[in-house]
Amino acid sequence: MHIPVLLEEAVKRWSASDENQKIQSGIYVDATFGGGGHSRWLLEKSRKDGKIVVIGIDRDPAQIQKAEKEFRKFIAEKKLFLFPDKFSNLTKILSSFQNKNKISLPVRGVMFDFGIATDHLSAQRGFSFQAGDDPLDMRFNEADAEITAADILNRWREEELTELFRNYGEERYGRPVAKAVVRHRIERPFVRVKDLLAVLEKTLAPRYRKQKIHYATRVFQALRIAVNQEFSEIEAGLKVALDILDRDGRLVAISFHSGEDRLVKRFFRRESRDCVCPPNIPACICGHQKSLQILTRKPLTPSAKEVRENPKARSAKLRAAEKI
Repeated sequence: MHIPVLLEEAVKRWSASDENQKIQSGIYVDATFGGGGHSRWLLEKSRKDGKIVVIGIDRDPAQIQKAEKEFRKFIAEKKLFLFPDKFSNLTKILSSFQNKNKISLPVRGVMFDFGIATDHLSAQRGFSFQAGDDPLDMRFNEADAEITAADILNRWREEELTELFRNYGEERYGRPVAKAVVRHRIERPFVRVKDLLAVLEKTLAPRYRKQKIHYATRVFQALRIAVNQEFSEIEAGLKVALDILDRDGRLVAISFHSGEDRLVKRFFRRESRDCVCPPNIPACICGHQKSLQILTRKPLTPSAKEVRENPKARSAKLRAAEKI
């Protein structure tokens, strides 16, 4: 069952309500639609308000197909429009949508909910380390990702694997894992989840006895991020989101990985400053003008109650900003 994280906190900041708490008319972009929990809440809440349109984007076509069935009512009412695409293509998606539907409403909010959807864990693509017979694929969309997790494990050099596990998975034992991967593939290539689990169990399980998370979590996370180039996609998505937002529009991002949160934090800080020149330059030469006002001095995190009810929310961090 899909449980949206930080539901009220996210939608409140995404929807840019006016002084009467009425959601302003406009386009709201759910750039990582997934199970659509945040969008459903917004659409239900705005039924008596003005013209509200939600554009839902998901890189995984299977997620869009499922949403088309579950959200038929809103689609039929022309309140929800779904697109199977990368959110870095937001500008193209919006332009195509407006031209086709003759809708010229301003974009009031863009929300990102990074990471993996619950449905992906049962998608038989290697996202879950509990499904040993699944292929080591990990692509959200076969059409826009060139390599699989198996390709990385079977082809990358030991040094590259070490950096991958350390930087993307924050796995402190990245080097021993990389060495073990290289040794294993000499005898037989990685094909299925159980092939990688066997290596990780020998290499990591003894070291993770006192840790709360499963020993395979960080390595699987690193592979998924690399396969789908998630960090570069986040950087590109934040930039185009800022470009398409109307003045006073909101930008909301929920992160589950410290690397994701760093990218959002860095972007918000840069775009909330007039000058981004290096500190050793005596006078500004960049000409940069601030375009965001940060709304969350510190990231919002789930309450203890929410974490108890939805343990997957424990690492979530929400940041929000408004375009000026």
